[in-house]
Amino acid sequence: MEPIFTTGDLARATGETVRTVRFYEEQGLLSPAMVSEGGHRRYDADSLERLQLILDLRELGLSIPDIRAMLALREGCRTANEFRSLLRDRLPAHLARARARIERLRRLESELRQSLRSVAGEDGDAATAPCPCDVASSNGAPRIVRVLARTGECAGRQHVRIPGEAANREAGGPADATRHIA
Repeated sequence: MEPIFTTGDLARATGETVRTVRFYEEQGLLSPAMVSEGGHRRYDADSLERLQLILDLRELGLSIPDIRAMLALREGCRTANEFRSLLRDRLPAHLARARARIERLRRLESELRQSLRSVAGEDGDAATAPCPCDVASSNGAPRIVRVLARTGECAGRQHVRIPGEAANREAGGPADATRHIA
């Protein structure tokens, strides 16, 4: 007998919410295999596999209309060669998109690792710094650390420009042209 899944089962199997499953159904991307007399949706293994593909395509960054077009790719194909031809035409663009996304994620992973290393030790100036903004001011602080540390909320301290530091920054010196005062 074919496995039957509830909406909740599909949600749990994919790590998504029931609302997400229903959203894709409302968008016409997913259909229940049957609806019980009580109105309960029941899905089969094909529905689970289709939902997993939809989620993967969304992760890739495809829009709902793009996913709809991918899922409808077979419509109108009368032969296997027509279907293969359509896949050969469409898949390279999606592959390029996936590669670009992977490259962005690799850069982000590298920056996250660098950020973790930059804040892992408690030695040096950062350990005695009075404000999180000072962590961002250290030479070579990764972008994540700089952006997250500089919120403008420095425990009541004010940022004051130090004369001559702007020129130092322009000459390749430390990027911090402000200091905190109480």
